[in-house]
This record gives sequence, structure tokens and C-alpha cells, in this order.
Amino acid sequence: MPRSSARFSTAILLALGLIVATAIMPASTEAQMTEDEREVRAAVDQWFVVLNAMLNGDPEPFADLYSHADDAMYMGAEGTYRIGWDAIYSDWTAQAAASSGGTVEGIDIHIVVNGDTAMASHITTGPVRTPEGTEDQNYVRETSVLRRENGQWRIIGHHADVLEYWEEAFSDSGN
Repeated sequence: MPRSSARFSTAILLALGLIVATAIMPASTEAQMTEDEREVRAAVDQWFVVLNAMLNGDPEPFADLYSHADDAMYMGAEGTYRIGWDAIYSDWTAQAAASSGGTVEGIDIHIVVNGDTAMASHITTGPVRTPEGTEDQNYVRETSVLRRENGQWRIIGHHADVLEYWEEAFSDSGN
């Protein structure tokens, strides 16, 4: 297995382990958080600043938060799957150019830190303007894997999925 594939596989396995740990760990209050957890939380808070900038046409702040490494990964709610900083930033630049505006925030934020790697999961919600100019309430599940690089927490993996299709699928079945 090539070295980059092994690193990517390791990152995916770590993310899955962190997700399982998150499912069984209660959320910490600020007073209970370690310094690393506070730093990761600050990076997660910055994610929403970056995301709001992109929704309003500016992808540049994204470059300060995301890892520029070749093993970075992005899986967008619209179905994209990008590996490596250049492909990821190109995707976000295109999304910024197509965006019509909006403001989102994170709720139900859960963070797990393990050494120089961390996982954060949350719901991103808020009004986003469609290309037609109407506002739509955004509701997306997101998970990010972060790695400490040169003393800073950077996103190395991000996955987002929209929940609306699940609501439609289950509302018709009576569940």
C-alpha cells in the first residue's frame, strides 16, 4: 500500500474510533475541557467563521484553517470527494463563487482529542440563500478530523451530509 494510502487509512480508522468514543462520552463543559480541547473548540468555532465567509463569496479564510497537506480530505454534502489541498481549495473556491449568501452556526458540538489528532462532530444550521434568491433553512451533519500541525489545529478531513432526504424517506413510511 502506498504511504499516502496508509496515512489516509490510518486517519479514517482514527476518525471512526473517535466517533465511537464520542457516542459514549458526555459533552464537556468549558470548565472541564483540557487546553487541547479548548484549542480544538476554537478551531471548530473558526470553521463557522470560514463557512460563513464562503457562503458570502470569500473562500480565502478557509486556507488558514484547513491543512495544506496532500493527505487532507473533503467530502461535501453535495456529493464531492476531494483528496489533497489543491483539489479541496479548488472545490471551495467554486462553491464560494456559486454561493448567494447565508449565516450558519454549529449546535450539538462534540469534541474528542487524542494526542495530536482530534475529531469534532456537530450540526450546522442557519439560513442560506438559494441561487433563486429565497432563503432555505440549512441543516447539515458534519464531522471534522483535525491534526496539530506546527502547533496549530488544522482540519485534515471533513465530511458533511444533508439530512432532508432522510426526513422525506422516513416521513412516507410512517416511522
